[in-house]
Amino acid sequence: MQLFQNRAGLKKAYADLKDEFHLLRDRLKQQEGATIRIQEQLDALGELLADPATGYGALVFYQLRALWKTCHQRIAAFATELTTQQEAREAAKHAEDCEAERNVRRAAADERLAAAAAEADAKRSHQAALESELARLNAFWHYFRRRALHKTLAAARDEVVTAEAVVGHLHAERRAIDTEALPPFPGISLNARRNINLAIIGYAELVCEHVDAFGLTVRTKEAMARRVQEMNFGGRGDCEGYMQRVQKAISAVVNQRQVNSAVKVKLERLRAHCEYRNSADTVPTADSLAYTPTGPARGASTIASPWNVLAEDYWDLYTLLLR
Repeated sequence: MQLFQNRAGLKKAYADLKDEFHLLRDRLKQQEGATIRIQEQLDALGELLADPATGYGALVFYQLRALWKTCHQRIAAFATELTTQQEAREAAKHAEDCEAERNVRRAAADERLAAAAAEADAKRSHQAALESELARLNAFWHYFRRRALHKTLAAARDEVVTAEAVVGHLHAERRAIDTEALPPFPGISLNARRNINLAIIGYAELVCEHVDAFGLTVRTKEAMARRVQEMNFGGRGDCEGYMQRVQKAISAVVNQRQVNSAVKVKLERLRAHCEYRNSADTVPTADSLAYTPTGPARGASTIASPWNVLAEDYWDLYTLLLR
């Protein structure tokens, strides 16, 4: 039987190893394919850079991608800061509410404990009075009164024991209230997540405006959606102009001031016109933020941004929104 069990175990281990071997071999083939593709891309990039007619265009292409990455990082830092601040506020409010609720339960427990302690004291006093009276009834003619009093005293002692047990239970309940851990923080509320997402969208629109001041917003989006061989930026002079504008756009995005006030204006507009698919969704629909030539949807007085960053997923926006 022992040999049979060992043989069965070895067969199972061998089958598991075979499965793992086949899985690793498939992964190796996939990795080899990916390596070949990367090498082909590197070779194609080398050919582009080696050709003076296309080398400057490749430089512009990757600088535009660097601009996209910079914008994404700035928005990600903004989103992280907003989320951290809101989480700290709501966590503190949650702890405050939990402590207030515990104080209410603590006060109620103290009230019940005081009432139970007073009742126990009264029953002990009653027991002491019965014992004192029993001690005075020591004559032989008090026999029947003593016998009745013994029964009454036994019942009084039981009541004292019960009352003291109640006091002990309430003491334990009171200590449990003091030592219990606070309920875990459930996370940022739905309305807060919606507001943070709208602020992130507003900041993404603001970044689009800063980049478009140098005429690069659409080109940056194209550089992220297409391959370097598919892009054309003109001759050497045009490419140098592009590169200068890219550097100015990066500097403008990194060094922009009064972000909070500008985002606040956009937040008010977005909050007034955004719509959600359901009551639990935190990301508004892209259609509700669509721009029309006469202004935002539903006749708002504030001019909407022409950049529907949510529909176009500018700056990889969807990866930053809270769910």
